[in-house]
Amino acid sequence: MAFQVLPAEVSDIPDIVAVHQASWVNDPIIGRLMPDVDPKVKYEYDVDYYKNKFETKALTGAVMHKVVETETGKLVAYAKWKYPYSLTPEQQAEKAKLDLNRSYPPGTNVELYEQFFGRIDTLRKKYLDEEKDYFLHLLIVLPSYQRQGLGTMLIREGLAAADRDNARTYIEASPMGLGLYKKFGWKEIDDIVIDMRPHGGTGIASEKCLMREPGAGILGTVEMV
Repeated sequence: MAFQVLPAEVSDIPDIVAVHQASWVNDPIIGRLMPDVDPKVKYEYDVDYYKNKFETKALTGAVMHKVVETETGKLVAYAKWKYPYSLTPEQQAEKAKLDLNRSYPPGTNVELYEQFFGRIDTLRKKYLDEEKDYFLHLLIVLPSYQRQGLGTMLIREGLAAADRDNARTYIEASPMGLGLYKKFGWKEIDDIVIDMRPHGGTGIASEKCLMREPGAGILGTVEMV
């Protein structure tokens, strides 16, 4: 089966949301953020989330790619990179307003949401230089299409640009993707650790923050994801 990487478009949002929801349903943290939200409400929330990401690309440096089946055109994987960017004072004020407008649908585990993303925001401010660094913000593959190299295709797309710019690349990784990212040269720099027991989960869940120096690791074909 053949696949190709293409720029993602606004018209892809329903398919991106389908991949998003299928990819995160069993994640120990993400899967517990909205446990009691009505499925229709959650779908509309996720559609609005992605619409916002497309509409505000100029304020966030977002570059979005998709992987499609060449024969059918079916969208089976998606990545959102943030390339280095700088903002005018007016754009900074506009972006600050967006950051203040975060809302949650009824049934959201607000405490977990704020704990998890609060830790993420703290670490990004500590390690990520948005004017110089690349950032792989999101990488998702339909479960039935995993282990076919689609994640690798999307990773290579952004790392090639980062290496051309001699730039570092930041990422937050779940345990499932950690081995692959390390093969591409990312190294652990910090942790996101959440006790899931107060939030309806079991035990301790964690993610890793990683940074890749330019030219590190392998840009050829590596482990499939």
